Amino acid sequence: MFVEIAKTFLEFMKLAPRLLVALALAAGVMLFASDQLMKRLGLSDFVLKYRSVLGVTLVVSVALVVTYIAVSLLGSIKNRWHQRRFRKQLIERLHDLTENEKQILRYYIANNTRANRLRIEDGVVQGLVSKGIIYQSAAMGNLLEGFDHNISEVAWDYLHSHPGLLKGSTDFRRTDKRNRHY
Repeated sequence: MFVEIAKTFLEFMKLAPRLLVALALAAGVMLFASDQLMKRLGLSDFVLKYRSVLGVTLVVSVALVVTYIAVSLLGSIKNRWHQRRFRKQLIERLHDLTENEKQILRYYIANNTRANRLRIEDGVVQGLVSKGIIYQSAAMGNLLEGFDHNISEVAWDYLHSHPGLLKGSTDFRRTDKRNRHY
C-alpha cells in the first residue's frame, strides 16, 4: 500500500506545471464551491467521500507550482548574473590584448565579418576561445587552414564601439585561410 502511494506521489511530482495548476484549480473548485453547484455537477457524493484527498491534492499542487516558479525565477536571476559577470570579464580582457590577439580580432572588424578561419592548434586562438571572445563555429575544416571561428556578440559590439583597442605595433589582420588559385 505504501509503495503504491509513493509511486503515485512521484508520478504526481513529474507533472508539468500547467497540469498542476489545472489540478489545483479543479481541487479548489470542488472543495470551495457551493453544495448546490456540486449537486448540479453530480460531484457532491464524490466531494464528500474524497474531501481529504482533494485537500491534499490542492495543497501539494499549489506547493509544487510555487516551488517551480521560485526555482525558475532564481534560475533566471542566476543566469543574468552569470551573463553580466561573463560580459564584464570579457570586456576587461579586451582591454588587455596582446598584439597577436589584436591581429586576429582586427580581421573581423576590418572586414566587417563575424567569421574567420583559424588553426585550432594555435595557442593565441585557443586563448581567445577560452575567454569567450571567439568560438569555433564549424566542425568542418582542416589542419592546414583551420576551422571557422566566429566572434562573440559582446566582443563584436564592444570592439565596434571601441576600435582603439585594436591599435597596436602593426596593422596586420590575421586569417589562416589560404588563397587558392585554381
